[in-house]
Amino acid sequence: MPTMYARCNNFMSGAIMAAGQSCKFMSIGESEKEVFDQVITHLKEVHSDKVDDPMEMENTIKRCIFTKGEKVFGTRGHS
Repeated sequence: MPTMYARCNNFMSGAIMAAGQSCKFMSIGESEKEVFDQVITHLKEVHSDKVDDPMEMENTIKRCIFTKGEKVFGTRGHS
């Protein structure tokens, strides 16, 4: 099974931890659901002051879940 991951700063631009540093949280799992559940838990525990309902960000979070070892092409404009 491929390894999937999501970084906090990918779906929450400029996310900051309580210590005032950029949030370095990275969720790793074998399925999108596993990664998504870890992200929701992280948002509720660490960023509850900025995010009232993490489920409102569901689409954004799912678009930021990537598979390790795969490159996404076609995301840049013409040069």
